[in-house]
Amino acid sequence: MADAPPAPMDFRELTTARTILVVDPEFEASVRTLGLPEPAAIADLFSSAPAEAGRSATARVALPGHVEHLQLRRVVHGGALGRLWGHRLLGLARPISELRVTAALRGRGAAVPRPIVVAGWRAAPLWSAVFGTLHIDDTLDGVAWLATLPATGAIADACAAAGRAVKAFHDAGGHHADLHVKNLLLRTRDGAPEAFVIDLDKARAGAPPDARRRMRELARLYRSLLKRGLTESIGESGRCAFLDAYLDGDHELGRALLRHWPAERRRVARHALGYGASS
Repeated sequence: MADAPPAPMDFRELTTARTILVVDPEFEASVRTLGLPEPAAIADLFSSAPAEAGRSATARVALPGHVEHLQLRRVVHGGALGRLWGHRLLGLARPISELRVTAALRGRGAAVPRPIVVAGWRAAPLWSAVFGTLHIDDTLDGVAWLATLPATGAIADACAAAGRAVKAFHDAGGHHADLHVKNLLLRTRDGAPEAFVIDLDKARAGAPPDARRRMRELARLYRSLLKRGLTESIGESGRCAFLDAYLDGDHELGRALLRHWPAERRRVARHALGYGASS
């Protein structure tokens, strides 16, 4: 397997000449019952399992012997590489790194899904893979949640939950490669909103990011709202609720973020020109 990092210590790695399975031992029997990592079995799962709304490369699969479901996602390239290479990979470094990062951040208290499995198979000389986490019940991504037309107060509460989740992610040492509104899951439990940060492909777990990096990720999240025409749906109360929850009274952090806002505001303006041209 080309350039793959080792599996997390509490995961099992099972390899053959043409497949690899890196799996949480608690769910190994269930995952093997589903047929992973055999490509034919995985294809059957994607063809028969319900896809999550708005996330066509994912499937929710019942885990034999468990009440939980497995959220499977195909590992694909984005952008121009996606058009050229699709799901073909040089090795499994990316998904195994995502497994390690997700496990590390969850262990440090970040609100991220529980990682369960990477299954890969070789079609020489390239690889294909799927990445699986435990499905988080009763959630919608940020775009789908706003499409339900929640009340203004509910939006502010959800924005505050999102602010807390992103702050916990950063404080745990998370560096997200693509923080946008669809990579936040929202739900209400016992009358209180909860938020989760998902899709940690190419993310890193290290020291907490500095103010410049935090501001860049927060601005990217804001740009995703702007691109989708959702800034008015969030409103001033939602933006304030998010920032208040993110800062949690840390005035020094607020001042540090503010110092990096002018550069990000210019970036927002440049991107907004492109959004207008593509609308």
